Amino acid sequence: MNETERRRSQRIRFISAAFLRHGTEQVLEAKVDTRDISLNGVFVLTDQRLPLHTDCEIAIHLVGTTSAMDFLARGVVQRHDPSGMALAFTHLDPDSYLHILNLVKLHATDEE
Repeated sequence: MNETERRRSQRIRFISAAFLRHGTEQVLEAKVDTRDISLNGVFVLTDQRLPLHTDCEIAIHLVGTTSAMDFLARGVVQRHDPSGMALAFTHLDPDSYLHILNLVKLHATDEE
């Protein structure tokens, strides 16, 4: 699947707290907000930029009206724009995958 096909996947606007880590010896941790999220990845709003193709971990704090959930995903920096950078997920655990799938389905229905 090329970048254009990946970007066509259903995305939702999603604001949340997240922490981004990369590297093995000196871990950089930056608090960021997500702009949108899909099953393929997430866009983070941040002034900091990691080089393209950098492997990283992102911990996202998802908050609903009656519950909260944190999940950890592995990803790689795919692109930059003036407001942040896009990360493509390379690994999601099954619980995180299902939670994002439910968020996308719920919000996609609301936006139609």
